[in-house]
Amino acid sequence: WPLTNKSYQSTAKMQALQPKMKELQAKYKQNPQKLNQEMAAMYKKEGVSPLGGCLPLLLQLPIFFALYNLLNSHFELRGASFIAGWINDLSAPEAIATFAPINLLVWKLDALRVLPFLMLGTTFLQSKVSQSTTPTDKNMALMTYMMPAVFFFILYNMPSGLVLYWTAQNLLGIVQQLFYNAQRKKQQEGGAELAVVKKRK
Repeated sequence: WPLTNKSYQSTAKMQALQPKMKELQAKYKQNPQKLNQEMAAMYKKEGVSPLGGCLPLLLQLPIFFALYNLLNSHFELRGASFIAGWINDLSAPEAIATFAPINLLVWKLDALRVLPFLMLGTTFLQSKVSQSTTPTDKNMALMTYMMPAVFFFILYNMPSGLVLYWTAQNLLGIVQQLFYNAQRKKQQEGGAELAVVKKRK
């Protein structure tokens, strides 16, 4: 919770800095070196790190890889059921329907799975909830729309335990982000009211 909260604060600060970043990009369009120096100086002055929003994901990766290894090698987890009739084995991909393999060049489809679609939906929703505005920056839009799709294809045929972990993490992240957004909105409204009172005085 505290690490994820720091990530949300960092993301919110980065979003607030978008207008200043665009000004610098326009001003130093012909001088990339000067642009990088000015951007670094702005980050230092504002006390924000561009990598701050990635911290929880980076911390999750070792857990994710360990869980992948555990599901494949730990004998007691082989055949462990989560929801009988749907997720019968956490060490294998779940499927509601199987069929003859369809080769799609770099991807093979041989079953219809629900968990990857739930993961895709929750990842996309988490990206949308974490943004205060519709992304106009190309890189931000790429992260919002492309990254969930990439993870969908990567995890589609992975053990259901991994996809379940990712989906549960997304759901907890959405709840925490909504809570953080509500708290932030309340603080902003309180700050605006205080500014109005001071102005009247």
